Amino acid sequence: MTDHQETYAFIISLCEKNADANRAPAMKAYMKNQFDFYGINSPLRKEMVKDIKKKFTFKNDDALWALVDKLWESDQRELQYIALDLLASLASKLTKENIPTLERMILTKSWWDTVDMITPNLVGKIFMNDTASRDIYVYKWMDSDNIWLQRSSIIFQLKYGLKTDIELLSEAILKNDVSKAFFVRKAQGWALRQYGKYNPTFVYNFVQSNPQLSGLTQKEALRSLKFVK
Repeated sequence: MTDHQETYAFIISLCEKNADANRAPAMKAYMKNQFDFYGINSPLRKEMVKDIKKKFTFKNDDALWALVDKLWESDQRELQYIALDLLASLASKLTKENIPTLERMILTKSWWDTVDMITPNLVGKIFMNDTASRDIYVYKWMDSDNIWLQRSSIIFQLKYGLKTDIELLSEAILKNDVSKAFFVRKAQGWALRQYGKYNPTFVYNFVQSNPQLSGLTQKEALRSLKFVK
């Protein structure tokens, strides 16, 4: 048994031990019945990940990514969450070589829950330190017909704060400014609202200057804005 197979078997045994058949249907329904669930809530999953990390050592190598692939292929959604929890603890060690795999994960079993973990926490971390790779991928994503790549081009800077590249954020929003996709419009508003914590005047002026943005985008962007006009 290889390293990743042993780790995978341990994770499965841990999930089966902590499965809650009463909770699982509601979790599945919340995700529009797209994924099966063990019924493990987030706090318990976080404790399980601590146990996994105590038993096994992880680093950015082939064994880790083989495990991530195995978890991603599995039916239960918690296994994708565990894969992302493990990657999050190594976010500072990830490099541009990992972006193609992360992009594939964005495009596979896609829904807001995993995309919103991958993009700001992992991809965004890589892009902050590698603007050349950032530009290659972000411009490709904003030109894509895939809504999850479009969303990723908008939200990868969510944790950048004052380091947000507002020109790139503006481009990503305006590239799909009249999108009909809920998850794109929601992302536009979310990214603007987040940046509004640091530069409310910019966000207010941006929204006022772009009335073509959806009502949802505008509402989300301005919802928590605090400043004197």
